[in-house]
Amino acid sequence: MGRKKDYDNIIVSLDVGTTKICTIVTQVRADGRLNILGVGKSASTGLSRGMVVNPGKTIESIRVSLKEAEERSGFDIKSVTVGIAGPHIRCIQSEGIVAIAHPDRIITEDDIERLYESAKSLKLSKDEKIIDVIPQEFIIDSKDGIFDLPIGMFGLRMEAKINILTGLVSQIDDLSNCVQTAGVDIDDIVLEPLASSYAVLNDSEKKVGVAMIDIGGGTTDIAVFKKGVIKHTAGIGIAGSQVTNDISETLGIDEKEAERIKKEFGYAMVSEIINDDIVTIQGIKGRKPLKIEKSIISRIIQARMEELFVLAAQEIKRSGIESYLPAGVVITGGGSLLKGTRELAQQVLGAEVNLGVPTDIGGGLIKEVESPIYSTGIGLILHRLKYLSQKKNLKKGRGKSSRGVKNILERIKQWFDEL
Repeated sequence: MGRKKDYDNIIVSLDVGTTKICTIVTQVRADGRLNILGVGKSASTGLSRGMVVNPGKTIESIRVSLKEAEERSGFDIKSVTVGIAGPHIRCIQSEGIVAIAHPDRIITEDDIERLYESAKSLKLSKDEKIIDVIPQEFIIDSKDGIFDLPIGMFGLRMEAKINILTGLVSQIDDLSNCVQTAGVDIDDIVLEPLASSYAVLNDSEKKVGVAMIDIGGGTTDIAVFKKGVIKHTAGIGIAGSQVTNDISETLGIDEKEAERIKKEFGYAMVSEIINDDIVTIQGIKGRKPLKIEKSIISRIIQARMEELFVLAAQEIKRSGIESYLPAGVVITGGGSLLKGTRELAQQVLGAEVNLGVPTDIGGGLIKEVESPIYSTGIGLILHRLKYLSQKKNLKKGRGKSSRGVKNILERIKQWFDEL
């Protein structure tokens, strides 16, 4: 597209959803905050419940989204960070253990990598692949309660409790091939609920305990956090498109009209309706318009949304810490915008529920993405930014740490020589 300056400071996210595909182009400012340069959106027609079912349509939808983002931002998109989700995602608890290799007992990045490899020694089915490795807690020489990377600490033996995130090989490969065929490289593939958490949860919420429910078009993703790390994640195949389909089939109207009346007149909880007005609905194929009360539409919606939150509650319970979530539940994603959703969630889950919106990100087209619809897209960018910052800090600190430790050891040796 032409503009090449400051290209190293560009991060692009690609949220490939069941109902929409969204590309967000950002520039990282000197202060570490973001400028939103461009957003591209397209209808998604090649996925079902988060999984690619028609590669050709998916590729074309991705291309449309990328092109719009390029035109609006003025940058040629070379690579993207992609989100992945769906019912095929599994979270497996594992453990790793290694001896510290450094002669001075200093824990290095290589020790952490060996520890991860140790934890990844799992018996997975042939159709499963590891997406991510997320440490929960490190234990050094029986000293536990270490939640940050212990690089630079001392020890003889290091253990860790680790969550291994896996997905179907076929789905990961299908998504990767579609993105690359659309003309861009992949910087990283990130679990979508983990990405969304960067956009709508703060460190305090993750530390004390919180559950996040991301209601998308084809899937709803659940993630439970405690002590700053993800403890459990799962995907369920009920979301916004199933609600639309219920309205369409029950009232005998096309899905486009069903989606319109859901957004304009729908409530997730009938008791939240103040004025039960009559709504005129366009009949299918030129048939007479239907006249129906809002409450009837909302009864259809509430039945499906109740099922969604009951299944979400089961997944939160499966985490084993459902009674220890002081920060309650945060709902986000496009499906969370349906009127009455927060109130219904509170009733079903029996917990305080808040709406998660990406805010306080930076500048540029920031107002355009301050919506639960863009939680995953913004979260993918923040996840990538954190990874790059950690990588940069490790490179900076590696030499300094080695020199610093060497000087300390020399001083200790000198003290003993003087005794």
